[in-house]
Amino acid sequence: MSRASTKTTRDVERHYFEQFRRAYGLPDGNVAYGDKPDVLLKGERTIGVEITRFYLQSGHLPQCEQKQRRLRESVVSDAQNVYRAAGGRSIELTVGFNTDNPIFLPRMKILPRELADLAGSIDSQQSGAVDPDLFQEIREVNYVYVNRREYEDPKWRVSPVHTVESMSIVGLQSIVRAKESKSAGYKLCDAYWLLVVVDWTDWAQEQEIRIDGLKLTSDVFEKVIVYKPGFEHIMELI
Repeated sequence: MSRASTKTTRDVERHYFEQFRRAYGLPDGNVAYGDKPDVLLKGERTIGVEITRFYLQSGHLPQCEQKQRRLRESVVSDAQNVYRAAGGRSIELTVGFNTDNPIFLPRMKILPRELADLAGSIDSQQSGAVDPDLFQEIREVNYVYVNRREYEDPKWRVSPVHTVESMSIVGLQSIVRAKESKSAGYKLCDAYWLLVVVDWTDWAQEQEIRIDGLKLTSDVFEKVIVYKPGFEHIMELI
């Protein structure tokens, strides 16, 4: 992807809000995009809307999906390069990773070689799922599929993680408190809303957002709204 086509955080926030405003009955007013808060809705009152995403784990943790996704993609890409450099065929491999055994940096140099060696041992078998016994020593991996058909530009892939969790009440409360702690830097508004986005296309965020009877309190936000774009699921908590 070129730098020109890379979306900034503000681009992403605007994209989410444009989807949200079509699904939710906003008060009449003009919308202006900025920072601290991210959106100003100027009508009878000026409402500041702060937008954030709800990740299942903190991005600071080494085992979080945000970090692990990048490590998996790097490992698989490096493994394909090692395999092809050793004279490997133009096959495709799809690799699934075990979330209970995350990739840690000391293994980053070893895993590509292990996957390349595995590919070399199975590249003559029929297309299909690989017997787990053949890669049981690679603890970070729990699924491998080989496509023996050869391509001009083959690409090894990471199989997506398909575990869908229920929304964490503690996690949501932590997001609200973290945003409250930064509210002193917000532009002066008559009221503030917090829009918490759960993007189902990102497995680092995907979760079921409905929790019956959940109530939050906030000294800053008039409303806390959890929004799942695509499904248009909206849960208003305050």
